[in-house]
Amino acid sequence: MTRWISTVAMAAALAVAAPAIAETVPVGGSAMTAIGATFTAPADWTITRAPKLLRIVAPEGDVIVTLVDVGPATDAAAASALAWKAAQPDFARKVKLATPAPAREGWEETVQTEYETSPNEKRAVVAFAQRRGTRWTVLLLDGAFATLGKRSAAFGTLLETLRPADYVRETFAGRTPHKLDAARIAQLKAFLADSMKALRIPGAGYAFIQDGRIVDEGGIGVRELGKPEPVDANTRFMIASNTKGMTTLLLAELVDQGKLRWDEPVVEADPRFRLADPVVTRQVLVRHLVCACTGMPRQDNEWILGSGLATPAAHVGELLAAQKPTSGFGAMYQYSNLLAASAGYLAGHIAYPDMEVGAAYDRAMRERVFAPLHMTATTFDKGVALAGDHAAPHGDDFDGHVAVGAYEASDSIYFARPAGGAWSTAHDVALYALNELNEGRLADGTQLLSPANLLARRMRGVGTGEGKTYGMGLENNERYGVRLVTHGGAMPGYMSNWVIIPEARVGVVLLTNANSGSPLVEKMLPRRLLEILYDGKPEAAGDVAGEAHSRALDTAEQRTHLTIPADPAVVARLATHYDNPQLGHIDVRRDHGLLFDFGSFSTPMVTRRNPDGTTSFVMADPVQGGWSLTAKPGTPHDALIVRDAQHEYVYTPVN
Repeated sequence: MTRWISTVAMAAALAVAAPAIAETVPVGGSAMTAIGATFTAPADWTITRAPKLLRIVAPEGDVIVTLVDVGPATDAAAASALAWKAAQPDFARKVKLATPAPAREGWEETVQTEYETSPNEKRAVVAFAQRRGTRWTVLLLDGAFATLGKRSAAFGTLLETLRPADYVRETFAGRTPHKLDAARIAQLKAFLADSMKALRIPGAGYAFIQDGRIVDEGGIGVRELGKPEPVDANTRFMIASNTKGMTTLLLAELVDQGKLRWDEPVVEADPRFRLADPVVTRQVLVRHLVCACTGMPRQDNEWILGSGLATPAAHVGELLAAQKPTSGFGAMYQYSNLLAASAGYLAGHIAYPDMEVGAAYDRAMRERVFAPLHMTATTFDKGVALAGDHAAPHGDDFDGHVAVGAYEASDSIYFARPAGGAWSTAHDVALYALNELNEGRLADGTQLLSPANLLARRMRGVGTGEGKTYGMGLENNERYGVRLVTHGGAMPGYMSNWVIIPEARVGVVLLTNANSGSPLVEKMLPRRLLEILYDGKPEAAGDVAGEAHSRALDTAEQRTHLTIPADPAVVARLATHYDNPQLGHIDVRRDHGLLFDFGSFSTPMVTRRNPDGTTSFVMADPVQGGWSLTAKPGTPHDALIVRDAQHEYVYTPVN
């Protein structure tokens, strides 16, 4: 396997092809390849131009995007090979998976090719080949996970804005939307049913809103695969990060009442708040807790693997006190669940200062958000949720079959529940979305809070993609010329979203009980809604079909690298107990196959052989999505490494 080519070596390779000329591009500025393909250049990245080739490098120097105007080629594979030859003459990585995607944005053919890497490389190598007529334009990505993790919005914007010369984007600006009448609701429901079948989603709850009322709601499919009970509008799902907007609604009420200010330093509102850097601690304002703009990274492993239902809410503060930002304030989008959780607990503390912060938050949400909105089924109590009509979590096993997963996989969010711990129904989430559309006006005509403070949460903050910005627990999507306000949610086995289009007075809610629901709730349903309301190009159904095909290809490819049951030779090198100071412990059990017990949840494990000869242990519970830990050779027992985009943790063997 070819070594990673350094920035210096890459520059030398380009110099062989032709003299390179450096240029600067303004923030969000438009740039162009030699044959006229256009894209939005990331701010602060360096562009070097050579004939038929652009090299775009992140400030850290370890993410390199190369745009190559290949010209004619026999197919996407040949075009990608020619592009690599131009960019890195000694490139020799093996193809891992080539996946066709629906032709969009003026391209007539698109293929994404992933190349083999090993976990210890901590990098992604991908080619995106796109054809217009007989000519191919190829975007090559060779980049470190850490930088991609914090600059994902910049790279994503570059990729999604790459379009052929003279292509005119679709826009719905200025069009009068249709009403979401019975015929169009029937179209949406048929789309949902077809999409769920293609993506193998067992069940979903939905609701549709038009002109200040719920015009249709119900369910499609079943609560649990293999059982007959149907989903309806009152079936509870974990709604995960949809909780964030509800939490910021509570904050907005307190601002309305003069108990908080959006621009108030958090340490003034609650002197207990602290981050690892005291200077940054003093800079954080109330609005920064929920803006995804402070530079604080996700760092989710520290609560996913180390927390459970018994973990106290105060642990959020303990974790934040050890964390530092990895980018500047307002510089880029970085999503922090812990900061959002601290915002909810700040609100609870302000509302009920004499109570424990978790109980105070629960009471404040119950009395000030859920009760006035009549969200009677919404709860943070897992026991209450599971005692009634509820959906089970589902995911795919390693052979691509849908299966029920462990409920316990989502227990870790409970201690940080303001960021994503609510259980709710399509009906209740629709009532919340109605409040957003009505700008705080309740059904009886009274105002829950002022429109000004409700709308402050929709501020156009840091960019997350083309035409997309993050506000305060809410997202704005104006890519197609009309504004969508939305927020999604994802926890193991549950994917959900709500969307409102204020100018059309329309809203949609969709809660699903499968990991495969993610692209449907996030992208395809909002797109289909726009198509129906504004007579847009019919793309959503093709996107669903493409996603289903891509998932099948990916599952089949991943399966070729797995050993099921786990490789006994590698299992023999495991200790029976592991510890990590940030993440907690793992108990290794071998009595009925290999099982890792993390305390709050346990999962069967299989092994995967990596290209560099190392071995990873892969979670086999269907809703865990193949999450893995890599073995680090040791004597007499191997250590275990778990990573996120910007952090690495080592579990050391105890015995």
